[in-house]
Amino acid sequence: MPAQEISASVGQGGVNRADDVTIVQTLLIARGFPGIGSADGVCGAKTITAIKDYQAGFLRQPDGKVDPGGNTWRHLSAAFTGSTDQPPPATGAGSDIMKPMPRPAPGTVNLGLTSPSNSFMLAKLGSPLVNGNYTPQCQTPTHPKLRRNLVTDTVGPFRVTGLVPAVLSLKAVMADIAREQPAVYKALGTAGMLCCRQARGSTSISNHSFGTAIDLTLNGVLDAYGDDKVQFGLTLIAPIFNRHGWYWGAAFRKEDGMHFEGSEAKISEWAAQLK
Repeated sequence: MPAQEISASVGQGGVNRADDVTIVQTLLIARGFPGIGSADGVCGAKTITAIKDYQAGFLRQPDGKVDPGGNTWRHLSAAFTGSTDQPPPATGAGSDIMKPMPRPAPGTVNLGLTSPSNSFMLAKLGSPLVNGNYTPQCQTPTHPKLRRNLVTDTVGPFRVTGLVPAVLSLKAVMADIAREQPAVYKALGTAGMLCCRQARGSTSISNHSFGTAIDLTLNGVLDAYGDDKVQFGLTLIAPIFNRHGWYWGAAFRKEDGMHFEGSEAKISEWAAQLK
């Protein structure tokens, strides 16, 4: 659902109507700026500081003000809702998709989606390595059914190898990103999709092993792992991935902002399509 519109400016030098302030405060808290406290409709110093801190991700000179339909409002509302009703963020000197931002607050992303566990993946798709000997290094899958259902294809700005229905889903995701977030689309690359290995820092099986997960780069740079921050551009496209049933790794216990994977619901759907 699109974010509710504000009727007048909020923040430093703004009109600061209580209803509008509450909307902006709610969005800021959801985007990881809890220092405001509660969304009480009062625009005080903490709210203005939070607006400026948020603007630092895409403005060279944050002004602490949110105008209806303005640049800050477009970023704030689109990043929270993924709404296609809002125009894409402005690009150019005032935009920085590489800027590290606080990881999303719990309950603001992956709504209604579940990250599939190893037991779930194995039950639905079987073990990609028949011998079960997973290591930290990538290996080629040996499961006959999985191998029959792999494809290498172009998805938007790059090529991937993955499970056929997952790759088809990625094509749809990338088409939406190209339309809704063209600046991010132009910067997108990948660090890989199919890779039969252990999950990073664990002995569990990575969901990359099934060809149902992908790691993304922006301008060739991977988002730093486990620092509780994510590249701003990833926050803009995560709602699009979520809309298509992909779970964002920024919500993992150890933040993995570069990582997107098919949710439980998508894995069940894709498993039923395999030959």
